[in-house]
Amino acid sequence: MPKLKVLEVLKKGVPESVKVVLLSGDDEYLHDLLIKKLEASYVDPDFRDFNLRRVDCNRSTSAGALAGVLSELPTLVDSRLVVIQRVNQLPKPVSSRVAELWEDSLAPGTVVVVTAGGKVKDSPLWSQLQPKALLVDCKLEERDVDLLLGTFCRKRKQKVDKAALTLLKERVGLNLRTLLGHLERCLLSLQEGEILSAAVIEELVPFSAEVAMWKMTKAISQRNHREALSILDNQLDRGEQPGPILSYINSYLTSLVQVGGLSKRYRSAAEVASAIPRKTEFQVKKTLEDLKTWSSRDLEEGFEALTRADFKCKGGEGGADPRLLLQMLVLKLCSRKRGRR
Repeated sequence: MPKLKVLEVLKKGVPESVKVVLLSGDDEYLHDLLIKKLEASYVDPDFRDFNLRRVDCNRSTSAGALAGVLSELPTLVDSRLVVIQRVNQLPKPVSSRVAELWEDSLAPGTVVVVTAGGKVKDSPLWSQLQPKALLVDCKLEERDVDLLLGTFCRKRKQKVDKAALTLLKERVGLNLRTLLGHLERCLLSLQEGEILSAAVIEELVPFSAEVAMWKMTKAISQRNHREALSILDNQLDRGEQPGPILSYINSYLTSLVQVGGLSKRYRSAAEVASAIPRKTEFQVKKTLEDLKTWSSRDLEEGFEALTRADFKCKGGEGGADPRLLLQMLVLKLCSRKRGRR
């Protein structure tokens, strides 16, 4: 079966011949948008209670329960929709058993939507469904997000300055649910006929912790210790705890190592991104750019400094002031001079 991009499905739906739809990734908001689109195609609103079934998978979900849901016939109409969410949460024996049963269990007129919920590499059910299902790629690039934000504004018949949307993405990142939530709040604040400007975004939307940490690691990659320390202090003043900040720095260093290793195996940033869950081609390109300023020794020393800071933050060696420890860590990461080799 072919693979479609998420925007294509949101715009056109899926071919009539499709009986199983797989939604990749773990963006539940995006999954909900797609499921609503498919519900409009396959579920008669007058008989929705009978012909829309959802199963939220967990460790206690049984193979029999899933087979039973799949085998139910449509009630008073010709089609029904079954949504099996977070299939990666199924215990492997259950997943294997459903993989054996699903095709014989599937009732005529039933369309099945399966959401991944995360990594599905080891899911027998996902692997068994894939050759006979339509796979929807739920990874959004920045241009896809721009299209969805534009559509949202047009439906509300409100005008938005392009610079406002750019600033909004800079402040909160590319998570669609977060973006639309802030965008709706800002639009509601406008007077009739007023255009949403960057000034309104600046006034109403603070930097998210994730974006602030991205800006801090960007400053670290540029060895800009003043900027990095300013962002760090601002986050601590806002109440951010040391643990998440250390975790983010660890993710940044790990990403440098991971992308650097895979770039030796794959020829393009797109291929590297496809090998790393939840990494976009844009993020890979930025990481490769950052990597030019790091040597192998820099990364080793960075992980060592991170480990020491984490240990002392948790009281090791008598402990120390977390703010001071984080400041010293940032200074250490910014002080490298060798560059990559």
